[in-house]
Amino acid sequence: MIRNPILITLVTLAFIAAWLAPTPSTAQQQPGSPGAEAPSVPEYKPPARGVPGGRVGGASRGTVKLTVPLPNIELLAPNGLAGLTTSPTPTLYFYVSRPVAWPTRFTISAPLRPDPVIEVNIPSPPQAGIYAVRTADYHVQLQPNVLYTWSVSVILNPQAPSRDIVASASLLRTAAVAGLDYGLFRAPANQRAALLAQAGLWYDAVAAAAEMEGFDRHAALDALMDEAGLVEPVRYDRQAAGVIPVR
Repeated sequence: MIRNPILITLVTLAFIAAWLAPTPSTAQQQPGSPGAEAPSVPEYKPPARGVPGGRVGGASRGTVKLTVPLPNIELLAPNGLAGLTTSPTPTLYFYVSRPVAWPTRFTISAPLRPDPVIEVNIPSPPQAGIYAVRTADYHVQLQPNVLYTWSVSVILNPQAPSRDIVASASLLRTAAVAGLDYGLFRAPANQRAALLAQAGLWYDAVAAAAEMEGFDRHAALDALMDEAGLVEPVRYDRQAAGVIPVR
């Protein structure tokens, strides 16, 4: 098992370099091209050579004893591979299982960088549900081909960071998919999430699906979360079908 953090970073960067190498174009790589139709329900198709990554859920540790029930946190991210976006300022989504009575922190970090790209407190969720964080509101500009880690933390005790409830996931900004912008321009709003999911752009697909909640009561978003194995968020959202607050 590799334990040296620098070596882990170098190995990850090597994977990214290999992933960025040109490959023959396929119909899947150009979902916006003529004749390519998006399915009615989003079907996430990760890149054939995905970058290693994934997500880690946040839950309370057994040593923490508090009278108030603690929340679980799940980031809306794929598992096993880094989620992709073409945006330098993506909107990211997370789920909490119950109201949060402690400070909540949003962080983005990058390899070989000692300080976070951003580390800021966000409003603590007042109730269970799915929440959005617009990175543009915090003047974040993601660079292409950098494997970022983003996280949402509940700070139970500022003097004991090891007790924080932390959920994290991988994030990679990639180049635009050929023909996709034209396809999105022509597609009706209810097909945009499916086109983005078909192109392997997880975070962009989730954002497009979340924007449709007023029309489909989160059917597209729930389908994406179901595919990613986000069992608890799907169960909650199908019961609540509520509006997504923005943080």
